[in-house]
Amino acid sequence: MASGNFSDQSIRSTSSSTPCTPKTPTPDAFSFLNSRPTKPDRAREDIILKQRKRRAEDVWDHFRKPQEDEDKRGKDGQSLMYCKICDGRWSTAITTNARGHLANKHHIYIGVAEPKGKKPRQLALDISFQNATQKLVERDSFELREKLRNAIDRDAFYEAQIQLITRRRMAFNCVEWAEYQALLMSINPEVESLLVESHSSIPIHIERSFRQHHGTVKGRLQTARSQIHYSIDLWKSPNRKSFLGICAQFVDNEYVLRKALLALPQCRFSHSGETMAAHILEAIKAYEVAEKTGYIVGDNASSNDTCVAAIARELIKLGIEFDGKKRRIRCCGHIINLSLEAFLFASTIEALEAAIDAAKEEADLTVVEALQEQLREKQGKKGKKKRRANEAGWQSISALSNLHTIAVFIRSSSILSDEWESLAGKTLGIDNITRWNSWFNLIKTAVEKQAKLMIFCQNHHKELSTAVLSPQDWETLEMTLEFLQPFSQATLIQESKWSSLDQALWTMDVLFKHYEQAKIQAKYAHNSHIVNSINMGWYVLDKYYKSSDEAPAYTTALLLHPMRRKKYIDLNWDPSWCGPALKAAREIWAKYKDLPLEENVGDKADDSRELSEFEKLAQELDVTEDDNEDEFEKFVTASPHKITCSPLQWWCKEEQRLEYPRLHKMAIDILSIPPMSDEAERVFSGVRRTISWDRARLGAWIVEMTELLGNWNKNDLIRVLHVLTGEDDEVINLSATGGNDIDIFDCDNSSQ
Repeated sequence: MASGNFSDQSIRSTSSSTPCTPKTPTPDAFSFLNSRPTKPDRAREDIILKQRKRRAEDVWDHFRKPQEDEDKRGKDGQSLMYCKICDGRWSTAITTNARGHLANKHHIYIGVAEPKGKKPRQLALDISFQNATQKLVERDSFELREKLRNAIDRDAFYEAQIQLITRRRMAFNCVEWAEYQALLMSINPEVESLLVESHSSIPIHIERSFRQHHGTVKGRLQTARSQIHYSIDLWKSPNRKSFLGICAQFVDNEYVLRKALLALPQCRFSHSGETMAAHILEAIKAYEVAEKTGYIVGDNASSNDTCVAAIARELIKLGIEFDGKKRRIRCCGHIINLSLEAFLFASTIEALEAAIDAAKEEADLTVVEALQEQLREKQGKKGKKKRRANEAGWQSISALSNLHTIAVFIRSSSILSDEWESLAGKTLGIDNITRWNSWFNLIKTAVEKQAKLMIFCQNHHKELSTAVLSPQDWETLEMTLEFLQPFSQATLIQESKWSSLDQALWTMDVLFKHYEQAKIQAKYAHNSHIVNSINMGWYVLDKYYKSSDEAPAYTTALLLHPMRRKKYIDLNWDPSWCGPALKAAREIWAKYKDLPLEENVGDKADDSRELSEFEKLAQELDVTEDDNEDEFEKFVTASPHKITCSPLQWWCKEEQRLEYPRLHKMAIDILSIPPMSDEAERVFSGVRRTISWDRARLGAWIVEMTELLGNWNKNDLIRVLHVLTGEDDEVINLSATGGNDIDIFDCDNSSQ
C-alpha cells in the first residue's frame, strides 16, 4: 500500500498488531508509528472513527439478528449476525469479516475501494457466462421448438379439426375459444402458428375437406359390388328451409354393407316429384353412378311415385333400363304405422280411404290428421291445420281421449311433471302423430302405472274435470296395449341398423296372422270398438300388401332368404299367390342367369392340361352337380336351414359366391335394398342439431357439406388420420386444395 493512504484497513492493521521491523526502516515510518498525535492529528482521528462507525453501520445493514432456532453467540461469546443475502447460512460477529464476505461473495463493497480492474473483470466474466448460457438456452430452445414444429402434420391437424367440427356438429367459432386453443397448446406449444384466428375461415376448410373426400366416396360407389339403392325423404327445418335427404345403401368392394348420405339439397319453391327427381339425378351425375342405380325407397306420398317415374324417364334416355313401378319400394315402417293409425282412429272404410288419399296428395298431412279433419267437419267445427296434432281422431274414443287429456295436463306445468315423476318414478310421455309407437308407449306406461295414475287423477279431479278413466276405459286400454305389442316389435325390427328387404313381406305376414287370430278371439268379440278397429287396421295392411305385387323385389328377397325359400310361400301363402310371385322373381333372375363368369386362372390352367387315364376314369364316376343346373331353381327348391347371420351376409361369404357364381350377384343386389326410408329421417335428426336456435342463419350449402362430411366419417367411408387402434388403418395423404372466400350465412352481416 502506498505511504499516506489512510484506508480503514491500514488503520486497523497498525493499531491491532505488533509492528514488524522492516529490513530497511525509514525515519518517516518509525516517526509515524512511535510519535504521539498532535491536536490536528486527534481531530483527523475523530473524523476517521466517525467514518468507520458509519461504514460499520452500512455493513450491518446487510445482516440481521439470529432467529429463535439459530445460534446467538459464537465460540468467543460475541453476538452473531446473519447475512440476509445468504438466507441465514453465514454468520459472523466481526465487521471486517462481514465486509469481506459482502465483497467476496456478493460483490458489495462498503468502505473499501474495489480493487482496480476487478469490477470490469467481473462484469466481463458475468457477461461472458451470461452470453454463453443464453446461447446454450437459445440453442436448446431452438432445437426443441424445431422438434415440436416438425411433429405437427399441418394437413392432418386441419383435417382432424374439421372432422371434429362436422362429426360432432360443433359451432364454427369453437376455434376461437380460448379454452380450446389452450388445450391444443398444452399438448404442443408450436401449434399456435396453426390456430385458426376466425370462424369465418372454417367453411373454407370444410369445402376443401369435402372436395378431397368426395372423390373417395365416389370411388367407393363406383366399385360397389351391388346396385346403389336410394332412400329419400323431405324435411322442413326450423329455419324455414326444406331439405331433401338422399341416402345410399350398397355393398362395397369388400362385401360390406355401407350407408352414405350423398346429398342434402335445399328444395326451393317446389316440393313436387319432378323437383325431387332433378336433385336426385344431379347427385347421381355428381358421383357418376347412373348405371348402378338400383331401387328407390320412400313413403307413400304420391310425389314419390312422380319422382321415381321422372328418374326412370331420364335414365332410359341414357340407355339404362329402369322400370319406375318395379323399382319403387314403399317404406315398410310407414305401412305398419298406417295400419296402426287405422286401428286406433278410423271408423269406416270410406273415411279411411278418403284420409289415405288426402295424405298421399298433401305431403304435410298424415292419415290421422285427415281423419281428424273429417271428424271436425261432421261436428261443424272449423279449425286451423296446425291444431290437428292436438285434436286428432282419438277424440271419439273415450279411453284414448281421456288419457291424452291427462298426458297434456301433466306436461302443462313443471310442477305437475315433478309431482307425477315423484309419484310414478318415470315420465308418462305423450302421443305424437309424427312419432311411431308413441301411442303404444303412452298406453304401456299408463297401464304399468295404473294405480299411481289413479291417485294423481284423484288429487287433481277438479282440474281434470270429466277426463277420468273409467273401469271400461282401463279395459279398453289394456286390450289395446295387448293388441299393439306386435306392431311395436315389427317397427323395431324394420328400424334395425342392417335390416333388409326380405323382412318386409315377412313382417306383414306376421301382422296379418295377428289380425286374423284377433278376429276370432272371444276377449275382443264383446267390444264392438275393438272389432271395428281390427277391421280398419286389416284393411290398410291388405291394401298395401297387394301393392307390393308391383315391385317383384319384395317376393324375390323372401325367396332368397336361406331360412325361407320357396317352402315359405308354399306353406304360408294362398296357392293362387305363389305362381305369380315365382314368375316375377324368375323375371329378375333372367337378367343375371347369363352373366359371364369371372375367369379363374387356376381352373383355366388345369383345363388345358391333358387328363391322365386315372383322371378320366375318376371323372366318369363323378357325382357332383351339373354346372348347367339353374342356380335360382337349385336354391329356392332346396330345404331351408338356419343361419347365424343376416341373409345378405350369408350371400356375401365366399362359399356362396363359389357355389352360386351368378345368383349371389342377384341376391346381393336385392337383399341390400333397405326396407324403410328411416335413414333419411336419422339424417334430419342430426341436421336439427346442426341448425340449432343460435345457428338458424346458416346457409343451406354449408349445412349440406357439414352433414355429408359428418355422415361419411360416422359410416367409416373416409379415413383421415392414422390412429393406433390395433388394426391396419388406412392413411390418406391430404392435398391442400384452395378454397374461395365465401359467406357461410344467408346474410352478409351474420355472425356465428
